[in-house]
Amino acid sequence: MDPFLITSLIVTLIAFTAIWLIHVPLEDAGIVDYYWGPGFAVIGWTGLAFGAEGSATKVLLLSAITLWAARLATQLILRHRLMTSEDARYLKMRQNGGPQWWWRSLYKVFLLQAVILWLVATPVHAIVGAPGEASLSLFGHAGMALFLAGLGLESVADWQLYRHRLEGKSGRQTLSTGLWAYSRHPNYLGEITLWFGLGIAAYDLSGAWWALAGPVALAAVIRLVSLPLTEQHLIASRSDYHDYAARTPVLLPLSRTRQFNADPAE
Repeated sequence: MDPFLITSLIVTLIAFTAIWLIHVPLEDAGIVDYYWGPGFAVIGWTGLAFGAEGSATKVLLLSAITLWAARLATQLILRHRLMTSEDARYLKMRQNGGPQWWWRSLYKVFLLQAVILWLVATPVHAIVGAPGEASLSLFGHAGMALFLAGLGLESVADWQLYRHRLEGKSGRQTLSTGLWAYSRHPNYLGEITLWFGLGIAAYDLSGAWWALAGPVALAAVIRLVSLPLTEQHLIASRSDYHDYAARTPVLLPLSRTRQFNADPAE
């Protein structure tokens, strides 16, 4: 295995283990989400610090990743501050995990997410490993335009949701205006879009086809795992969600009128 891949994996595992140690006395696994975005930036800048060939293009791409990471971390911290308890996903795991959950959470939550982050980071690894003289072609610039479009979509969707939560409506009323009138999960759509854009740019810069493996994996996890779990929670917790789902597409805003399917994975 490439030395940088080993280094980035070790750095990521150490970071998530440190976050786990912080979480134990707090009994709040939700803090692990804070590192999801910054973890990719750390991998990229660590690569340059440990001797990878540098270039203005690499710095520009890593700066774009860092901008996304800072925005995402800020949004997740603000969301977490509005919660009165541990995130429902992790709270359910804690309640079902028994007295040994404090250490089982190390590998069931923290190290698992560390490995997933490292696997999704293929565009970052490809960017760092690209030749120093490499530059983006028109195809690569199109990828970065897609990245920026996804970043804008995700940012607006998260801001609209944050404002909804500030008004105290999120626990009893589904947000169905703005971008949320066209997609039930525009923030997830933005995330998938920006990662495919980054993957295209990384492939263009490095010539490594596996730069697109991370975006594909991320899209699969969101569509097959995150979305069904989120939908099940919303259906169970909000009385108006069934009607909202009946008229709003789950992800792609292809039509605002659809027949609701009780299985959100369909």
